[in-house]
Amino acid sequence: LVFQKFDTDFDGEVHKDDMPAMILYLGARKSPPDAMRLVEVQTRYATLNYEEFVEFLGKYRDWDVAKLREEFKIADKDGGGFLDFEELYTLLKEMGYAPTLQSATEAMEAVDVDQNGQMDLVEFDGLREYLRKTEGLPKADVAELRTLYDKATNGSDATNREPAAEEVWRLTTFLGYSCGVQDIHDIAKVVDEDGSSALSFEELMKLIRLIREQEKDLMVKEFAAHGSNPDTLPIEDLGLALQDLGYFVSEDSVFEILETLGNLHSEDALNLEEFSTFMRRYRITEGFTEVEREELEDAFHKNKVNGRDALRTLDVGRVLRWFGFSKTVQEVQSLVRWIDFDCSGELELVEFFKLMRRMYQDESRLRYQIFDSFANRNTDEIPVSAVSSILTALQGCEPSMEFAVKALEFIAADIGQGKRRDSVEEAATSETVPTVVGEEGETSKEATKDAAKSVAFLNRPNFEAFCRYYRHSLVDELHANAGYTKSEVANLRSSFQTYDKDGSGTVERAELAKMLGEYFPDSTKSKEGQKDIMLALAEVDKDGNGELDFREFLLLMRKCDDARDAKDLRLELEVVMECELTSEEVEGFRQIFSENIDWKGELGLETLVNLLGRVVEFTVETAEDLARMVQEVHPEGREVARFPQFLRLIKKLTQDNYNHVNEFALRVVRREQAMKDKSSRY
Repeated sequence: LVFQKFDTDFDGEVHKDDMPAMILYLGARKSPPDAMRLVEVQTRYATLNYEEFVEFLGKYRDWDVAKLREEFKIADKDGGGFLDFEELYTLLKEMGYAPTLQSATEAMEAVDVDQNGQMDLVEFDGLREYLRKTEGLPKADVAELRTLYDKATNGSDATNREPAAEEVWRLTTFLGYSCGVQDIHDIAKVVDEDGSSALSFEELMKLIRLIREQEKDLMVKEFAAHGSNPDTLPIEDLGLALQDLGYFVSEDSVFEILETLGNLHSEDALNLEEFSTFMRRYRITEGFTEVEREELEDAFHKNKVNGRDALRTLDVGRVLRWFGFSKTVQEVQSLVRWIDFDCSGELELVEFFKLMRRMYQDESRLRYQIFDSFANRNTDEIPVSAVSSILTALQGCEPSMEFAVKALEFIAADIGQGKRRDSVEEAATSETVPTVVGEEGETSKEATKDAAKSVAFLNRPNFEAFCRYYRHSLVDELHANAGYTKSEVANLRSSFQTYDKDGSGTVERAELAKMLGEYFPDSTKSKEGQKDIMLALAEVDKDGNGELDFREFLLLMRKCDDARDAKDLRLELEVVMECELTSEEVEGFRQIFSENIDWKGELGLETLVNLLGRVVEFTVETAEDLARMVQEVHPEGREVARFPQFLRLIKKLTQDNYNHVNEFALRVVRREQAMKDKSSRY
């Protein structure tokens, strides 16, 4: 198999310069310096056939055993012919295997035939072979990786699959590693020496091992950058080191994980082995505290429907809104597909935890980057005067300054009282603003506001605390507004007030029917849709007075939105099957659609013309043709497209090669690829 992999031109021969790479591929941890010498002695030709390759492996094996005997003898301090676990573990690290304590213990248990806790030379050779096969990964990690791999490949061998770097990155991110796409691409090149882009399970294990080794090298650099001892990392700098490595873990979670490590070599620092154990515990917990995991699990079980032990897209969207992540149904679909390796269309509890970890990590990473962009490089602080701009960058819309002021008041109180709150809820859920002592010794809300004004700068920990307080208020508001964001509520309130003729704060059912006809015309034109709306009306109009106030109106809109989203998802499945679209095509079109929709989740005709105008020249006639086609694909003949209609429209345009759209699109793709290739060279 290895010979075939490196025989890229299928001529039955491999180049002798490939021997070191082939040895590494077979499990050696360091590039063997004598590999080229051995092959040079064996043949004066540039290539080897299969029989010559087997002969080379025999000679390399003899050299390898002799080298192993020499290293074993040096490590055997007392000359007794055995290594205890400590000697064995040290030798493994010197040989480049660098297993964790857990994987080394498992390997020793597997090959220590007489179970005496010691290794002779033969047993040690077997242990080394065991680590080669498992790539030094613990059993639990190998089992998790196998399950994930089987899901991703539908249980097939996948030898001929050619996953892109983005696919491999998706898998490693699922496992909890922070490597970027380019990092994964570079590591994959090392694993895939023949350049075939095929990813077998064994190669995936090699890739994970190399990721861990790369991360360990970065850990060593972090140890050197913090504190006076390069062999340890001060616990007070642990959060900063994690951020530098690409992990954003809350302070509460850090302390909780530290407690699980047991007795450390030092009370105020971690050595490299302890830090590696910390990272393993982080991946097991997904970076959540026990309380957070219980809250997530509770939300998961509350939102399951139809007795299934999993969440479907609409359920996921509902849970995301509860935790403060407002996403369109198309954005949720993309998230589900990203995490759903077996393509079941639903998320089990483990997958749900992975998704939530990604959501919080992405949010934390953005905060980290934005803080850096605004912070003074000398003091690592941001001015409070920049809070509005920072929140705008974080949210992508105008922030709530009321919540910002409240959060600053909490920070001022914390600073003034020199305390760290155990939770956001301790402060943010209180009915009163936290108080500080004024100059005269009195406590008052005004004194707190004065303290807030006195906080001119925020360091990174205070900024993180500020964001937690601010976010808590936003989530509370989201709950109160049926899961709608501030900007969505503003749009809905404007419409509500248009129909609230007398300014009473309520809308009668007769007027409400007109409003629903404007926002949900598809539903109001069918008997089934009208029936669903009437049931929803009866459910939200608790007092049965035939009028809806704004809060009741928001609840009704949420129910109607959810019903429309459910219909869209059903239609999407039908269209995908009807048009024979691949999942990659669907996700590509989904991204384009999501980037251009209005707040109702639709593409209007003008937007479609502008969007397609990038690849097609539009005249008055072609614009009229497009309008006709949009009406044809829409079930109600409207000049708008939701995602299922957008898919049908694109399929129709490309199938008919409308106005030479295929040729134009191909030129655009080639131009963009050329620009990408050019930029990558600089």
